Amino acid sequence: MKTSDNGINLIKKFEGLKTKAYKCPAGVWTIGYGHTAGVKSTDTCTMEQAANYLKQDETAENTIKNTLRLN
Repeated sequence: MKTSDNGINLIKKFEGLKTKAYKCPAGVWTIGYGHTAGVKSTDTCTMEQAANYLKQDETAENTIKNTLRLN
């Protein structure tokens, strides 16, 4: 399943773009549009990198969903 362009835009709107790593309310280092994988406190990103992180997160989510359906 692929998130639609409208879905991506909603994620961007609600997450907001953060180009410097920050701790989310759950205490997890986050950057871009809510990306958390491998983020360190000193990380920064560009708008382009943030968009790529969002695509990576979508791919990872779909991989997990597909794996769970197989089991």
